Amino acid sequence: MAQQLINIGVTADDGTGDTIRGAGIKINDNFTELFARPSVISDINVVQNNISTTASNADIVVTPSGTGSVVFPGITIEDNNIKATRTNDDLKIVPNGSGRVVIAGIGFAETSIVGTDSTIINFNENLTVDGTLNAGASTFTAGVTVDSTLDVTSTATLSTLTVSGASTFVGTTTVDNLTFNDNIIASSSNADINLTPGGTGVVNVSNLTIDSSINLTDNVIKVTRSNDDIVLSANGTGSVKVSKIDMEEGTVDDTVIGGTTPAAATFTTVSITDPSVTADGVTITDNTIKANRSNDDIEFTASGAGNVLVNGIKIPSTDGSGSQVIKTDGAGNLSYFTSPILFSHTDIDDGTATVLGSSSAAQVIDSFPIATYRSAKYTLQISDATADRYALREANVTHNGSQAFISVFAGVDNGNSDGSSVYDTLDLSVDTNAGTLRLLGTVNNTNNQVVKFVRRPIKV
Repeated sequence: MAQQLINIGVTADDGTGDTIRGAGIKINDNFTELFARPSVISDINVVQNNISTTASNADIVVTPSGTGSVVFPGITIEDNNIKATRTNDDLKIVPNGSGRVVIAGIGFAETSIVGTDSTIINFNENLTVDGTLNAGASTFTAGVTVDSTLDVTSTATLSTLTVSGASTFVGTTTVDNLTFNDNIIASSSNADINLTPGGTGVVNVSNLTIDSSINLTDNVIKVTRSNDDIVLSANGTGSVKVSKIDMEEGTVDDTVIGGTTPAAATFTTVSITDPSVTADGVTITDNTIKANRSNDDIEFTASGAGNVLVNGIKIPSTDGSGSQVIKTDGAGNLSYFTSPILFSHTDIDDGTATVLGSSSAAQVIDSFPIATYRSAKYTLQISDATADRYALREANVTHNGSQAFISVFAGVDNGNSDGSSVYDTLDLSVDTNAGTLRLLGTVNNTNNQVVKFVRRPIKV
């Protein structure tokens, strides 16, 4: 229904306006429609600057129509979002006096965040603090990364603390079982302090004093108390082992070190228990002495006119002449001498070969390089065990670099077991092949022939 207006006429009492009854009807109709509106019957009271509900424990619900929003000066409430309507505007919630803005048990007052029920405030996700974080008694149960300054004025418990820069601790700081105070690091009762590097790293301390008496600086170990000894003591049956030592003065087993006059030293038995001992280029392991540098010789050198002895055998201290050999006098003395059976232009050798009777082809008995030797003399023993026949032959061979030549001399054999006839079971021949002269044999029957020979070659 549209609003009904009362006609009051043109002038007072001119008789042109509504009657009193008609005017009352319009008034009643207007109020009936007004009081039927939801905004009036919802028990909402608006008194001065207060909006309240008369229903006990009832909410005040402000609902826009359709896609509209609840709009205040500078603020829009849309669904469950509150946002500023002016560009780049702040959204401010300001309590009165010492009051706080309280959201689900967390109170905000100026720059402070507190739990209104005095319980712990949990940050369950990552927390980034760009400025200075001031914490009283705090507990961090997860990893803490601080890119700026972490200032702890009371007790703080950290499960993991990663520090990439310099850190300053005032007073006593306890980390697990270690206590840091000024320049003192202490452990809990009777506990060791272990310094352990990672991977292949090392613990690097440039200047270290132990027990106020021993100082380690660079590669120098020294005592700090006047006239103190340095005592190196092994445990039980252990020994103090030094790989290399240079002593300038003092005594070892009453032998003076660094004296102005050289003196012979007498030491008690030296026992080396390590599996291996390395001295410069030589390594001694068990009963083995070997050079540890690639292709190195092992040298034994006696002093002056002395000799090197091996199991009581005295080795000559100087070399002999060319082609000489070493002989012993039976008393443990070795010396060089010229042997009558050593040759300069010839050699002597022996060998054996089996020539198969199952093959009619010439088979190799022996060979020698034609670049080294020109000729050779063979003495051959030929055995046919199957037929019980045996022979001794001589063969001279030579070559001209491409062709080989042979001359065979009749020897001796058992013939018909009485030596009355010659029994030739093997034909001998020669050829050149792949830079060698080959002595060949061809069997005259089906029996295997075993050849044993002495070869005396003459050099080119």
